[in-house]
Amino acid sequence: MALLLEYLPIIAFFVFYKMADIYVATGVLMAGAVVQVIGLKLLKHPLTTRHWVLPLVVMFFGSLTLILHDDWFIKMKVSAIYAAIALFLIGSLFLKKTNVIRSLRGKDIKLPDLIWLKLTYAWILFCLVLAALNLYIAEFWSQEAWVNFKVFGILAVTFLFVLGTELYIHKHTEEEETQD
Repeated sequence: MALLLEYLPIIAFFVFYKMADIYVATGVLMAGAVVQVIGLKLLKHPLTTRHWVLPLVVMFFGSLTLILHDDWFIKMKVSAIYAAIALFLIGSLFLKKTNVIRSLRGKDIKLPDLIWLKLTYAWILFCLVLAALNLYIAEFWSQEAWVNFKVFGILAVTFLFVLGTELYIHKHTEEEETQD
C-alpha cells in the first residue's frame, strides 16, 4: 500500500492531464501529495525529509501554476527539485564535509572513500543533467511531450541510473572483498 501511495500523485497527475488539462492535473497532483503524506502517516510508514519537502514544493509550484494560470511553474518544479538535490549533495560535501550517498548506503557496504566520492559526483551530475533536460523539454517541446517525459522519461532514466549505481557498487564491493 505504501508503494501505491508513493506513486499515487504522479499517476493521478497523468490520468487527469489526459482527461482534462494541465491545470486540473496540477490541482490533483497537489491533492495527491497531501493524500500521500496522510496515507503514509496512517499506515505508520516512516516519513523521511523527502516526504515532507516534496509536497511543500508541489504546493508552492502548483499554487503559482493555478493562481497565475501558467503551466511554466509546474514544469519548473521538476528542475527545481533536481537542482536542489544536486546543491544539497554539493553543500554536504564541501560545507559539512559529509558524503550523503555514503551516509545513506555505507552502513552495510564497505567501499573506499574515492568510490563513494565518485558516486556522489555521478549523482550530482545526473541531477543537474535531469534539471537541464527538463528545462529544455519544457521550453522547446509540446506540453504533451513534457508530461510524457515527466511521467515516463524521468522514471525510466532514474531507474536505469539507480541500476547503474547498484552495479557500480556491486563491482567495487566484490573488488574490496577480494582485496581483504
